Amino acid sequence: MQKEISENKKPNWVVRTWKRFTKFCKDTHGELKKVVWTPKTELVKSSKLVIATVIAICAVIAVIDLGSSWLINTIAGLVG
Repeated sequence: MQKEISENKKPNWVVRTWKRFTKFCKDTHGELKKVVWTPKTELVKSSKLVIATVIAICAVIAVIDLGSSWLINTIAGLVG
């Protein structure tokens, strides 16, 4: 009777969590082996393009912000 109860009992939370974590790590490692990695030259070129695009968009937003700020201050100066 005692043996039957211990066989049906689930492992504690730490053991279950550790098993799930190790399974996750093994599955992730297996999936990463299947990935086709981008060559370094293409990665560098793409990164430069992204950085240049972000800088250009920031410059456009800054110009729009400064222009609208100047316009609002000018209108406020005329009214007030």
